[in-house]
Amino acid sequence: MATVKLFLLLALCLAAHALPQIPPRPLSTIFGDEKLPGEVFENIDKISDGLARNDYNLYRLPRTTRPVHYNVFWAIDITRLALEGEVNINLVANQANVNEIVIHTHELYIDNVVLQQNNIVVPTTHIEETQYHFLRVRLNNTVLQYNPTNPVVYTLSISFGAPLRTDMYGIYRSWFRNNSTDDVRWMASTQFQATSARSAFPCYDEPSFKATFDITIRRPTINYRSWSCTRIRESVQVENTTYTDDIYYRTPVMSTYLLALIVAEYSSLEVFENGNLTYEVIARPNAIDNNQGVYAFEVGQQLLAEMNNHTAMTFTSMHPYLKMTQAAIPDFSAGAMENWGLLTYREAYLMYDPEHTNDYYKQLIAYILSHEIAHMWFGNLVTCDWWDVLWLNEGFARYYQYYLTDWVEDYMGLGTRFITEQVHASLLSDSVDSSHPLNNPGIGSPASVRTMFSTISYNKGAAVIRMTEHLLGFDVHRQGLRNYLVDRSFDTALPIHLFENLQAVGLSSGSLSAYGTEFNFIEYYRSWTDQAGHPILTVNVDHATGDMTITQRRFDINVGYSAINTNWIIPITFATAANPDFNNTKPSHVIRNTVTVINRGSIGDHWVIFNKQQTGFYRINYDDYTWNLIIMALRGPNRVQIHEFNRAQIVNDAFQFARSGLISYTRAFNILSFLENETEYTPWVAAITGFSWIRNRLAGTPNLARLESQIARWANTSISELGYYPPQNESFMRSYLRYQLAPVLCSIGVPECREAALQQFRNLINNGVEIPPNSRNWVYCNALRDGSEADFTFLWNRFLNHNVYTEKILLLSVLGCTPHRNSLITFLNAIVQDNYIIRPQDYTTAFNSAVTGNEGNVQIVFEYIRNNLSNVTAAFGSASVPLSYISSRLRNETAINEFRAWANQNRVELGDDYQAVLNGADNSLDNIRWAASVADDLNNYFVAGDASLQLTSTTSSPVTQPTTVTQPPIVEPSTPALPDSAVTTFVSLFALTLAIVVNIVL
Repeated sequence: MATVKLFLLLALCLAAHALPQIPPRPLSTIFGDEKLPGEVFENIDKISDGLARNDYNLYRLPRTTRPVHYNVFWAIDITRLALEGEVNINLVANQANVNEIVIHTHELYIDNVVLQQNNIVVPTTHIEETQYHFLRVRLNNTVLQYNPTNPVVYTLSISFGAPLRTDMYGIYRSWFRNNSTDDVRWMASTQFQATSARSAFPCYDEPSFKATFDITIRRPTINYRSWSCTRIRESVQVENTTYTDDIYYRTPVMSTYLLALIVAEYSSLEVFENGNLTYEVIARPNAIDNNQGVYAFEVGQQLLAEMNNHTAMTFTSMHPYLKMTQAAIPDFSAGAMENWGLLTYREAYLMYDPEHTNDYYKQLIAYILSHEIAHMWFGNLVTCDWWDVLWLNEGFARYYQYYLTDWVEDYMGLGTRFITEQVHASLLSDSVDSSHPLNNPGIGSPASVRTMFSTISYNKGAAVIRMTEHLLGFDVHRQGLRNYLVDRSFDTALPIHLFENLQAVGLSSGSLSAYGTEFNFIEYYRSWTDQAGHPILTVNVDHATGDMTITQRRFDINVGYSAINTNWIIPITFATAANPDFNNTKPSHVIRNTVTVINRGSIGDHWVIFNKQQTGFYRINYDDYTWNLIIMALRGPNRVQIHEFNRAQIVNDAFQFARSGLISYTRAFNILSFLENETEYTPWVAAITGFSWIRNRLAGTPNLARLESQIARWANTSISELGYYPPQNESFMRSYLRYQLAPVLCSIGVPECREAALQQFRNLINNGVEIPPNSRNWVYCNALRDGSEADFTFLWNRFLNHNVYTEKILLLSVLGCTPHRNSLITFLNAIVQDNYIIRPQDYTTAFNSAVTGNEGNVQIVFEYIRNNLSNVTAAFGSASVPLSYISSRLRNETAINEFRAWANQNRVELGDDYQAVLNGADNSLDNIRWAASVADDLNNYFVAGDASLQLTSTTSSPVTQPTTVTQPPIVEPSTPALPDSAVTTFVSLFALTLAIVVNIVL
């Protein structure tokens, strides 16, 4: 026994030295600006609904009955802004002895609930359980007939009504002005995902309860039209009224959340085939008349055709009465929605004017169209069985959002931008212990369902799909997806259905054979979907032998390595200076152990870089000497041998490793020093993201000016090549890089940038020469920073009178750059006061602009909130959101204490928001402490500059004092030769033993 204890103690000691250690980091690195609406950690502090995981079924419908078909009638009264309706639900029992039907309803007036079978009324009583959004219909002294082979159909008829909602969910009202001087016009639109169909009509409002629908919409006869998911079968004038009933063809079998309707005074662009409407774009008449719908009309059809080809299943073949309507909605909280046959978008995400819409919004229109079109297959035809596996819908839609667009509009560089916009964003969101896995059982309440609409489900889902595509190969992956769509058509899916279809094609094609018989594809996929987080691989290279010892741990943005012990099955790729092939992204190895040894196939002092083109969803850290070799290569003339995506990966990893304490900022900035000669898009956008985070941390400290001076020096080569005045026929990606780089350089005070902004703005005011659309974001803002109240008034009037919504949104995002109190108050009043100037969906955009446009604006806005607390709270629905914009920008302890004191004095008025407001102040204090903790490290680099690096005279890595938190390489004992396998070239007995001990103990 003593011998066993001694062995375990020895093994633990070895493990302590062999595995990367968690450095002591008492402070969180997640601060207020990352928790604001739309930011990556927006929901990190959300309070749960208090339900234990085993209580989630309280909100789920019983499976005792199911719908077969609905007849739904909606009467939309635009004058009263109300609706009335009736639904007849054909349903059957799923088991014997069922005496109760449970469906959903929420905030509807319910009347006249009748159950019939063969036109015979079945006596019932009903009650509403508002907490769970349930309508319970109990049979009096009888049960539903049950026949599994020949189901007995009952009809549940319910009359209902409600005001048109004002929260942009259910059936809600929306306003628009056709021209800027016109009166406000009202319309009705819908947003049912995820749990709001129940606010439009009583129904089985869960995705697995699929059925068909016959829909009739009553709308005003004069000027108004209606739209729904299918084509109109007939329109009938209602006798003695000014209303018309539009009767629609039956829908395919579908989930309730995919239904939609619109009643509006709209115009359209249409395509007909054989006399039938197949594709259209609809919007307010002025936008259509001024050709703002043409781009979506044309590119949408191209995207649809490409998706037809990719899936080998055409959209029109899904159902004979489907068509595709792309609808621009003035008020729309969701951004866009994939309702089957009636896809809805914010106007700025669908309407395009080449004279006034910049490339950011043009690509947004293209890739949101792609996202929603892809949902016709992934989400509508095949639907996630429940919201706990939402990634089956949204991960694929986000994947095609980039790659479908890239196949059609290749000049937009969506394949390149996927790295920074999806992989990097999801790695960050997934780097806390509280992140949820892709498969997240225990979701039940509407509040918990909303948490699944996250960066994890969308971005990480897409990134893991991309990783799997490179594991299988594009053609094999596509065939597996085609089989999956056929297999699950008009049904719901669980992850296992996807896994099995992909595995079957992977095995039959031989694409998985290289990984040996021990590799299990389903286990691989589950390791990425059932576990939260992602790995960081620490690679220690013995340059004398070529052996690379790889240790996997779960990454944590706050402390480097998570205390949660998790292993993944990881596809491995790597390139070396001896074989700098970054194009072959088919994994050469798949690893699953905590410690693995792979030989790189070459010896000598040269770099190795893992994760070619960042196809894998993990981070890579290296031993100090290998990092030095990478730095030397990046600084040298052969820098471009290393793929652009991997240069971006290195930038992103360096920032996050320094943030988490795995490496020093001195080390990170030495790695980043190659940016001085970098001109490509992806590395610089990764750098902009990293620098923006540090700038927010250092605001109010002496190191901010030093950092900004460093940024300006490193960016000089890139911006000198780009210039501040776009040349003729410039490529999309060069222009898009300037669009992101110039605002940073103007913000840090680069004179050439501020002067270019001022000149272009004066040319607009004095000579009427329009600023190029792609330059307006930074020209407007910096002209206001250096300008007068009259300059603000000029742009404010431009906002009020402009008829292109993308320009209006851009103006909202920059008007807060004014430093003038009176101008800022004009802007704030337009946000907060009840008017028809700024839409609620745009409040946060405008308010963020007011607070962040200038450092001095924070106190002006805070004073405004103090003087108008009740109005601000009413506008935003709570005080915590607008006050979070203030607290996240408090730069010193005096300002924080004043903020706290005010919150304490107004505790009663703040109510339930009080604690969140105080937490914001505490978070800002943490920011100040964090900045102080890294001040010496940063200053060391700013003073000393780049370290001089040299190769050693031998092929062995030198023994040096480490400057980062890395581990020495494991010294392997002499062992008998082991046979090669597809998993590793060589796994030592020691490494295997160590991995077993670690997995048992930790």
